[in-house]
Amino acid sequence: MFTRTLPLVAFTLGLLMLAGCSFAPKLERIGVRVQEISPADATVTLLFVNPNNVPLVVASTEHALTLDGASMGVIKNPKPLGIPPLSTIAESIPLSAAVAKKIARAASIHPGLAAYVIDSTLNLDWKEDIYAYKTSDHGSVTLAASPVVAP
Repeated sequence: MFTRTLPLVAFTLGLLMLAGCSFAPKLERIGVRVQEISPADATVTLLFVNPNNVPLVVASTEHALTLDGASMGVIKNPKPLGIPPLSTIAESIPLSAAVAKKIARAASIHPGLAAYVIDSTLNLDWKEDIYAYKTSDHGSVTLAASPVVAP
């Protein structure tokens, strides 16, 4: 009798132990939107939207930005972010020289409303593990011509 139940008990205990391990979180869609692009200051302000009932700790982020169909490059933010539950935060991120130059050139050629696509990777710090969470958004943002435009 014990020869049949022992493997079943061992299997059940193994499943219970695994249930305590951390797995990738099941989250509502986390949003990243462009709020403002400032070619003069070489910054972009992004809105991070957390529709979840749990706070999020973001170890770092990367964002591929496209304006009016042209790739502007990748914006990297190595600083950690804390996003409270059911809230939105704004974060101003400095642009690399190459991305700032492309955005300034685009703003000088076509100032005004520009369509954007942003493909983001948020590296979530979840129970001592890091999970790459990918999200995309599109919309429009106003580009103001910078007083100084690199050739």
